[in-house]
Amino acid sequence: MAQQPPTVLSELSAHVATITINRPESRNCLTLETIRSLIVEFTSIKVNQGVRCVVLRGAGSEAFCAGADLRELLDNPTPDARRSLFGSVASLIEAIHRCPVPVIAAVHGFALAGGCGLAAACDITLASEEAVFGLPEVGIGLAPMVVMAPISRALGQKALSSLVLTGERLSAAQALKAGLITRVVPKSSLESETTKLCAELCRQSPEALKASKSAIIEVAERDYFPFLHELADRSALLSLGPDASEGLQAFTEKRAPSWRV
Repeated sequence: MAQQPPTVLSELSAHVATITINRPESRNCLTLETIRSLIVEFTSIKVNQGVRCVVLRGAGSEAFCAGADLRELLDNPTPDARRSLFGSVASLIEAIHRCPVPVIAAVHGFALAGGCGLAAACDITLASEEAVFGLPEVGIGLAPMVVMAPISRALGQKALSSLVLTGERLSAAQALKAGLITRVVPKSSLESETTKLCAELCRQSPEALKASKSAIIEVAERDYFPFLHELADRSALLSLGPDASEGLQAFTEKRAPSWRV
């Protein structure tokens, strides 16, 4: 029997790690195996290995990711199996948040259910103009509880409620207006615009990118005033590091900085 291709592909080129959900025949739906492979990829990202940013994409032309594989869900009806599946989705979202470098979602086609959640969990989300976002779970007796967490960071309560309770689908333009995504680009330009954004991120200080991402994730969860002062201390320490020293020196000398990594 022919060996099945891996459900997740990864490559590293010019400081950019690209992670591809590789199930185009099923609109890149997520099986437990696929989710676990994605977790491995995101937790393996290390700044000291030269990675400056990560791109998450879907294979094929039809979808970024259309959510969980419902056939696998139906085939595994026990409480333990269901907890394992939904728990793995939570772990994947956490792994994206904890990835030390910025994660860019390059979204084309359908980004539904868990796919919509993954797009929202990424730090920056680029979408082609034909992309479609939505949370259709309520229509089949489920609820998008896990992916509500990252989506709620982008949307206000009213917009979130409408998306969750009606199962409506949003065009890329509507998703941009709602705050769910970062930018809409022409379908033909998604790859080139993603590459351009990666190049822009790779020009920044690796230490400052890592510190900034960590603070962005934490700022929504910590007590405001104590965390405000903790951030002041972190800023001071960062300003004493080698990247800041090089960046400030380069600024005064009117040249591009030369980062260590």
